[in-house]
Amino acid sequence: MNRFVGLVIFCLLGQSCNFVTKKEQDYKEPIMYQPTEMALLMRKMYEVNKVVKAQIINKDTLLQFPEEFSTIHTAVLTNPLERDKEFDSLSKIFIGHQRATFSSVSDSVVYHFNKSVNTCINCHETRCVGPIPKIKKLLIR
Repeated sequence: MNRFVGLVIFCLLGQSCNFVTKKEQDYKEPIMYQPTEMALLMRKMYEVNKVVKAQIINKDTLLQFPEEFSTIHTAVLTNPLERDKEFDSLSKIFIGHQRATFSSVSDSVVYHFNKSVNTCINCHETRCVGPIPKIKKLLIR
């Protein structure tokens, strides 16, 4: 048996080999995505509003307004430069309609809920546009 075949068999049997490819030497540990406070808050808002939509459609009693939503004014954004007058204005409008959704009489709940969802869409039209199709699914038609 020639030396190369013997070396391959030696390696295949689980013995230590010092053959390291260029790719293995250059391997770097991947950096895991860490969502910002705002990203986490928006995900929670979406999940809560999915439940609220179902409650409204089923004419169930809504729970209390999630006060955590008010942190929209202070949560760390993915891009801090996006916290501008437009963002501040739309976030205040959003919170106002969300509060009204949870405290309205039944005939105006859908109005305030849809207004809050449309405020999200309006904000996302000038910023992170990716979630707009998902947000639109919250609208009650």
